[in-house]
Amino acid sequence: MKIKILTILLLSTYISFAQNSNYERWMAMADKDISLQPEYGNVEKTETQKEDDEKFKKDILEHYKGDTNAASKKMSDLGFTYLYDKGDFATAMRRFNQAFMLNPKNADAYYGFGTIFFNLGAMEKAREQYDKGLQIDPKHSKILTDYGTTYLGDYYGSLENGKGNSTELLAKSNEYLEKSLEFNKKDSNTIYKLSIVKMYIGKCKEAKALLKKAKKMNNPNVTESYEKELNEKCK
Repeated sequence: MKIKILTILLLSTYISFAQNSNYERWMAMADKDISLQPEYGNVEKTETQKEDDEKFKKDILEHYKGDTNAASKKMSDLGFTYLYDKGDFATAMRRFNQAFMLNPKNADAYYGFGTIFFNLGAMEKAREQYDKGLQIDPKHSKILTDYGTTYLGDYYGSLENGKGNSTELLAKSNEYLEKSLEFNKKDSNTIYKLSIVKMYIGKCKEAKALLKKAKKMNNPNVTESYEKELNEKCK
């Protein structure tokens, strides 16, 4: 899956997202449209909405020959396409909700919900959705990586506002990234982010080894500024 929105560069600017009230504006829209809320807000739908849902399910399941898992996967894949390739959060959320409606046990639906909140700067809300996804699939490496990334985002935020336990945040980030790497040792995105965390917690040898590995894997997110910072902190 391409990383176009959810890059490490976003972490240093997510506080600006919050200051611009993107999350508040999103929630104001979601209050008026349950399709913009994870799991449709868990509210009772109108008869018209129920009829529309049944028509949608009938049409898509005809195409997928009754395979709800395949249909749900298609919807979650479409959600990530709208999110990453088009930056269309609203359509992405609607596709993730359709994936959930077709198969509430599709962990990628919750991964999608959480990723939208992550990009809105709402880290705690993102973790709530990631937790639901991990209850379904505890070995979902992408959820684990982004779960760890939320704590890295909070760490950057603590540097900005001088609040929070930065040591605890880094420890949490390290925990989830390590767990993700345990299940998928070939994800260069996880490896690169773990390198950053290792640098901040003072494990220079590990940070350099991980960076070298990420570069060898041609990770597109590796920046000269990070390499410079690593070399300065780990002389």
